[in-house]
Amino acid sequence: MRTARFCFTVDLDRDVNVEVPGQTEAGSLDRGGGTSPRFSSSARGLELLSEMLDRLGMPATFFCEGRTLEAIGDYSGCLAHFELGVHGYDHEALGHMTRPDAVEAVRHGCRAVRDVTGRNPVAFRAPYMRQPRAVGDFLREVGFGIHIDSSQYAYGDDCVATLLPGYVAEIPVTEGIDAEGNRISAYLWPMHEGKRRPQDYADLAASVPEDGVFVLADHTWHIAESRSRGVLSGDDLKENLDRTEEALRLILDAGYEPSTLSEVSRSAF
Repeated sequence: MRTARFCFTVDLDRDVNVEVPGQTEAGSLDRGGGTSPRFSSSARGLELLSEMLDRLGMPATFFCEGRTLEAIGDYSGCLAHFELGVHGYDHEALGHMTRPDAVEAVRHGCRAVRDVTGRNPVAFRAPYMRQPRAVGDFLREVGFGIHIDSSQYAYGDDCVATLLPGYVAEIPVTEGIDAEGNRISAYLWPMHEGKRRPQDYADLAASVPEDGVFVLADHTWHIAESRSRGVLSGDDLKENLDRTEEALRLILDAGYEPSTLSEVSRSAF
């Protein structure tokens, strides 16, 4: 029986986020109405995903983008049973900002998480997985007691919680090489776009050592919307959700221990 931990993490951000030239804030993919941020797919995806996770008894950490959480506040009750992280305020490209502005953007996101949910975030994931320099010091400047970062990728034996300067635990998202020799990251977006199977992620989990942690990531909006096919409905939506559940079940059935990032982080301190 495997003893590796399994952390499911979800980025709660604007629908089909895209970088917009000339601004640090992300937009949404233009579906004919411009790139202004949209939030309806994220709200629908949150509702469906949280119901599925509750049915599985699966813990998760939701990395909340502040503006999205404010926009879909009526759905915030879906997060009641889950751990909370922060994902910026406007899904900012933090590396394109001055350090003080980047710190304030994440702090703004933290305030939004607290104001909407009544809880402070305990973890941070940088938008676009672009970790700020000296992230431990960065998070100390942000405040709010954040003690976990999950803004990096790692292979195999490096898939463990490590302590960074600033007393922050780094818990990376897993990546590896698949059976065809191609790079695979533990983000479910290729599966949602028809480019990966649920089994691919179970196979990737097998690369993590027994004392390690397999971190799998998803987006709420990607449950209800595809970059290539648009907003999903009916059988397409059900099939997409079913594939997500299948990926989780395959990993759980292989004996991986479902955990929160906070639980895993204790091994780093």
